[in-house]
Amino acid sequence: MNDRLRKVMEMRYKSEIEDAKYKIELFNTQELLIPEHPDITGEIDKLLDVIASAEDKLAVMSLHYDKNMAKEVL
Repeated sequence: MNDRLRKVMEMRYKSEIEDAKYKIELFNTQELLIPEHPDITGEIDKLLDVIASAEDKLAVMSLHYDKNMAKEVL
């Protein structure tokens, strides 16, 4: 994976994490209710899934595509 593509993917996953964390923070601090989604715990669970998935992808990218590790893994 070239450096530019790796950077773009890293930025994508980090932005997904920050977006989900921001939404959880809003639920927590402002007690927002979404009319079509009254299940706040279910919504937060979905946002935590987004964070977990993005963090997993960052870890896999690091494991397989960091310059130092790529030769050892492959």
